[in-house]
Amino acid sequence: MLNGRAELSLLPETRERVIAAATRLGYRPSALARGLRLRRTFTLGMLVPDITNPVFPSIIKGVEGAAHARGYHLILCNTDDSFEREASYLRVLKEWRVDGILIASSSTADSTIAELRREKFPFVLVNSASRASDDLAVVPDNRQGVSAALDHLIELGHRRIGLIAAPQTTMTGQERLLAARATLRRHHLAHEDALVAVADSFSEASGYSAARRLLLDAEPPTAIFGANDLIALGVIRLARELGLAVPGDLSVVGFNDIPQAELFDPPLTTVHVPQEEMGIMAAALLIDQVEGRHIERRRVVLETELALRGSTATPARAATTAMRTA
Repeated sequence: MLNGRAELSLLPETRERVIAAATRLGYRPSALARGLRLRRTFTLGMLVPDITNPVFPSIIKGVEGAAHARGYHLILCNTDDSFEREASYLRVLKEWRVDGILIASSSTADSTIAELRREKFPFVLVNSASRASDDLAVVPDNRQGVSAALDHLIELGHRRIGLIAAPQTTMTGQERLLAARATLRRHHLAHEDALVAVADSFSEASGYSAARRLLLDAEPPTAIFGANDLIALGVIRLARELGLAVPGDLSVVGFNDIPQAELFDPPLTTVHVPQEEMGIMAAALLIDQVEGRHIERRRVVLETELALRGSTATPARAATTAMRTA
């Protein structure tokens, strides 16, 4: 009766006395009993590669809010981009009988996803898809975003544009580099290997290290596109150390539009990704899968848009050798 089951017929006065007694005693329906009856725990797990990366809090907020609205709780696991920790957390989450798992790691091992497929365990990829078109995923439109960023630089007059790609072991890194090369070809701009550097990770430190290869070259670029905002921040830090003005000597564009992007010096021109919406849609997709609802789109691609700020401008002059070696 306390579960609201209409098939239990009680006299109204009896029902009222039972409800009053339950309220007085602080009774709460057993989540365990409910889970056993429905064969669900109403709990979702989520794997995040780096909780300190500013792109993830908004995604997590969207996931948690959408899950809570449908009666589910969220268990968050920070894998630190470690395959070993990822495998360990997946094992624990399955032992705890979570109903499904959201995977936000861009470098998730293929074997991990293959295992989930084989077990028919519900999962959704967030922010980065897999090569299998049948896997459920919610991702930004990388092609649209990269194209808009490079179109902007070319419209400003930049012709020598450097690319700092994300790790090519990730689908995100591969997609954004392919989109950048395609955009440059569309504009009939030759793109030499000397203008491409690959960052070791999605971090500011990796962006800084990768930018050294480009900015210390005999013919440095007048603009650099970083595969994410933290990489772009590393570019700006190195430029400042070399005595280069941003955007006077070097224009910089990022990707993601993390909350801190407007606080960079200068504020960062970047590709805006609707991060909270991504989390909301990923949670809804996973819960629909868990509850056996019909799913029309296996891969949801969210539109991006360019946020124009102060880190890009018309190329005023080339960097001098003295500046590069300062």
